[in-house]
Amino acid sequence: MASHAAPAPADLDIRRLTVDDLDHFHDIRAEALRTHPQTFGSREEDEGGEATLAAYRRWLSGVILGAFERGNLIGIAGFYVSPDRRSRHRGHIFTVYVREGGRGRGVGDRLIKELLAHAEACVEQVHLESCSKRPLRSRPTSARVRSIRYGSPSRPCKRRHV
Repeated sequence: MASHAAPAPADLDIRRLTVDDLDHFHDIRAEALRTHPQTFGSREEDEGGEATLAAYRRWLSGVILGAFERGNLIGIAGFYVSPDRRSRHRGHIFTVYVREGGRGRGVGDRLIKELLAHAEACVEQVHLESCSKRPLRSRPTSARVRSIRYGSPSRPCKRRHV
């Protein structure tokens, strides 16, 4: 994937988030919901309180990567495998968000590349859907990623032959 963004900072640490990062994750999700409510959110987050924390704990048991710069969480991106038996060959990238200070510096590109490296070992296709109505200049990573084909849609679901 050729990136048009500036290279990510050298001191950027990308790692899988754990429940120990719950406070950091909660803060960045709250910011994403506040600044872009049309593109983020779930029923659990609408409920708030314990329902939100339970959802975050469940999500963090999956694959959510965090981009840390000097110890501060500046970006997140999540990945899950379709739970349906016939489509377990599909993975989905979700909840991609980079804080304002990290945008235009390759942070989103690094998060997506790391997720794709993880996905390569467990799925045949990866889906990324952008529902943002923001101007293209504010979502260049998703525009670049859409131009990559990882997997082929020629087999939309797998069937077990008996």
